[in-house]
Amino acid sequence: MMPDYQIDQWDGPRCIAHADSIAAFLDKVLPDDWSNFAEKLSGRRNLNAHVALDGQGQLLGLKLGYERHRGVFNSWIGGVAEEAGGQGLAAALMTAQHTWAKEAGFRGLETATRQPNRAMAILNLKAGYLISGLDVIAGEPTKILFYKSL
Repeated sequence: MMPDYQIDQWDGPRCIAHADSIAAFLDKVLPDDWSNFAEKLSGRRNLNAHVALDGQGQLLGLKLGYERHRGVFNSWIGGVAEEAGGQGLAAALMTAQHTWAKEAGFRGLETATRQPNRAMAILNLKAGYLISGLDVIAGEPTKILFYKSL
């Protein structure tokens, strides 16, 4: 059964203020080097996150992005805690992000998914994204690039 949660929207300053807790969450769901995460967040235009929090305020899910090009929002990083997986939380966060982006005046969204993440690629396609290309770098997983008009 899905834990109870609420989805909140965090603006840039709030994302930066919570950078350590976001990095700790990401380390669990997307293991990588998050040591300079706060630095990566600073300077991003229109930084925005949609977070799913349990009753104790713990992160269960995250969809974070920023304005990459004029009028295009880049859905950069997302993930759902293992205990909350398979219950539609990723889709709920995506819907909240898309609604916010449209209301904020963005005309399109872009995202990328590492090739092994089949579930995210399928979710992107179901949400109306179209494949816009591939990012191939030797020795790294291929990224599938997606774009969606709003």
